[in-house]
Amino acid sequence: MIKKVMALILAGLMLLATVACSGNSKAPSTAAPQSVANTPTDAAPAESTGETEIDPASYKGTVMLYSSTGEDVIIALKDAFEAKYPNVTLDYYAATSGKCVTKLATEFQSGTVACDLAWLADPSAMISLKSEDHLTKYESPFAEGINEKFKDADSYYSGARLLLMGMTFSTMTSSDEEAPHNYDEVLNDAFKGQIVLTDPTGSGSTKALVYALTNHEKYGWEYFEKLKELGAELQSSSGSTNNGVASGAYKLAFGVDYNTKNLIAEGSPLGWHDTTDIVAVPCPIAIPEGAPHLELAQLLYDFILDPNGGQTLLTQYNITPIVDGLELPEGMMAATDVAEKALPIDWNDLAKVSNELLDRFDAIFKG
Repeated sequence: MIKKVMALILAGLMLLATVACSGNSKAPSTAAPQSVANTPTDAAPAESTGETEIDPASYKGTVMLYSSTGEDVIIALKDAFEAKYPNVTLDYYAATSGKCVTKLATEFQSGTVACDLAWLADPSAMISLKSEDHLTKYESPFAEGINEKFKDADSYYSGARLLLMGMTFSTMTSSDEEAPHNYDEVLNDAFKGQIVLTDPTGSGSTKALVYALTNHEKYGWEYFEKLKELGAELQSSSGSTNNGVASGAYKLAFGVDYNTKNLIAEGSPLGWHDTTDIVAVPCPIAIPEGAPHLELAQLLYDFILDPNGGQTLLTQYNITPIVDGLELPEGMMAATDVAEKALPIDWNDLAKVSNELLDRFDAIFKG
């Protein structure tokens, strides 16, 4: 009888141990990697469900980026992205926003899209692509940290970096005191025949500048007419514009902050002045409709917006990150501060009047 009771007690203890173990363990998951659309690239393990972080090495393939960002920045982004995702190759096409849009238009027309992610310097171009049903909706988990002024309310695109326009000047021909600190100070005979700017036909940032100034009571189209009277000239790209000033061919350019600051750091004889009237451009990223590698496109989209990924990398190249909360270099404004202080730009209106704006600009400078 005693043996029978002991046997029952032992059996009960074994049953309790089995139940306890089953409540605290979970078999390893064999499921395929989840879509990046639902999982941040740096997401911590979900304790409530027992899910673990996706292994970065599980992503494989090639993702194609079209971008007007400086090629040095793209190469750094490529290196960082491929270091995190060792089995993914990031290829890229680097050109002006205008050329990127033209290349995309050709692909849409042919029905064969090669681009997985587009990163332009022209929000109005993204608005046009959205209106033509050429973009794929994607809501990145990192987009929550972006000011509403800098992203699409319908999640078809999001700003990914901020450009600030300003005064690039030659330190060989102008002192810091002589160089202007604002756009109205440029209208000075001291700079006659010595001014250059990037052609807005190809440069989204310059197009934004033209729109901002011509729609401001302080400037208007008269401002650009006076620039032309002073002999202002055009270059095809911001690189060519900076080179012209660095060589001493021009005293002054309407420049882009990070381009000029990077060249200064490399020893180029350039100076930079932020302007009192701030013109800021939230350079957007979007996934084209028909992108051949959608999951990898989303992966790259997230990496660029990740505060611990692409956004931190941008600050190393003097580019203002679009996501707030990062430690910024001295003198760099946070994105929210830029949103409050910059001249107003109605990007939807700019998308509508873009051709008219460029035609009128061309009539002044190329007529």
